[in-house]
Amino acid sequence: MDASNHKIFQNSPALYREYQDFERKIQALATEMRVNLTDYAIDHLALRVNSSEMGQNWLVRLLKCGTILADNLVNGRVIYLIQLDEPLPFLHQFVDVIELPFPKDKIYRYETWEHIEFVLPFLAKESTNEWITRVQSVFLWNQFDRLTIKVSEPKAEGELLPNPSIAVSLKDSLQNHTSIKVHPYSIKKIVGVFE
Repeated sequence: MDASNHKIFQNSPALYREYQDFERKIQALATEMRVNLTDYAIDHLALRVNSSEMGQNWLVRLLKCGTILADNLVNGRVIYLIQLDEPLPFLHQFVDVIELPFPKDKIYRYETWEHIEFVLPFLAKESTNEWITRVQSVFLWNQFDRLTIKVSEPKAEGELLPNPSIAVSLKDSLQNHTSIKVHPYSIKKIVGVFE
């Protein structure tokens, strides 16, 4: 599986090299987390930008190879979800949704690919708090000295399902700025697009 021929990287070898670097860093983070990503479906990939201009540039590029799935206001900023016409190979899987949040007030050290998300579904009748406790007890990430864990529940207008998130990253983000997030639902279900 070679992503270099994907339309998203057309006429931009530099963007493809950034993507390869992202893939390597996510694999290194997964190794630190003791997670085999082949055991979980990668739901989507996410970018980070610091300016509306950079966001617009990415949006134009993404719309040449996909369509807008959603453009919701979340925590005071617009987040675009782009459904790719052709899935993007990533760590031996194919991912067809890209998340592109437009900037708010946070400045990121790197304007590039930033995180992936995978789904670990709720059990029957499981509450959000029970799900968070279960995920943390299964993986024990809070016992790993080199990892930072952030639990949140972003909410967008019109979303009908709870969307808790557990984000894991390295404490030393100078070497690896990436993050792996876990959610109980796919992003398509969250925004009401059922497959």
